[in-house]
Amino acid sequence: MAQQAKQEPKSAAQAYQGIKYADHLAGGLETLAFGSKGDRTKYRLKIAAARALEEIGYQDTKVADICAYAQVALGTFYVYYRDKNAIAIEVVLEFDEFLYEQAKQVGRGTTEFDAILNTNRAFVAAYRTNPGLLQCHVQLQSQLPEFRELWRPRHQKWIENLARSIERRGNYKENLPGSPLAVAHALESMVFHYLYSIIVGKDALFNEEDPSHADDLALMLSTLWYRAVYGKDPPVR
Repeated sequence: MAQQAKQEPKSAAQAYQGIKYADHLAGGLETLAFGSKGDRTKYRLKIAAARALEEIGYQDTKVADICAYAQVALGTFYVYYRDKNAIAIEVVLEFDEFLYEQAKQVGRGTTEFDAILNTNRAFVAAYRTNPGLLQCHVQLQSQLPEFRELWRPRHQKWIENLARSIERRGNYKENLPGSPLAVAHALESMVFHYLYSIIVGKDALFNEEDPSHADDLALMLSTLWYRAVYGKDPPVR
C-alpha cells in the first residue's frame, strides 16, 4: 500500500483558488510511495474514477469509462473493486475528507471572523472546481444506504467540531433556542445547500449570486454565520 494515505493541501492559497480533486490525486503519483505495482494501479483507478465522476457524472459513468481514463483493461478494474458503486463511494468519501482538511487548515491561527471567511472561501472554491463530485455526493447520499452509513459519522464529527467552536468562542447563550450542536448543523446546512443550489444546480436568482463573484458569496455567508454565532456584525474590514 502507499505509505501516505492522502496528500495535504499545498497551501491556503490553493484552497481559496480551488483545485480539481482528480488533479490533486494525480500529484500523488509523483509523491507517494507505493508498496507494489498493484497498489499503484489501484491508485490510478481512483484518479480515473474522480475524473469520470466529475466530467461524466455518477449516473452516466460506466466501469469502461473509468478503465479508459486509467488506461487499463476492463478485467483489471474487478481485481480491485466490486463495481462502480464501490469505487464511487471510496473516492467521494476521500474527497469529502480532503475538503474538510482544507477548511480546517485555512481557519487556523486567524481572528474569529477571518476563520469563518477563509473557511467559506475554501468551500466556494471547492464547489466551483468540483461541481461534478459534489453532485455525485448528493446522488450517492440519496441512492445508496451503504454510502449514508459511512458518511454519517464523518459528517457528525465535522458538525461536532463546529459546535465546540461555537460553544467556546461564540455568544450563543443558553437562553436562546437550540443547542450549539443544532446551530452548527443549521449553519453548515445553509452554506452547503446555498452553494450547491447556485453553483452546482445553477439556480442563481439574482446577479449578485453569480458564482464568478466568489469572494462576495463567501463574505455574505460569513457575515450571516458571524451574526448568528456572535450576535453582532463582524468587525469592519
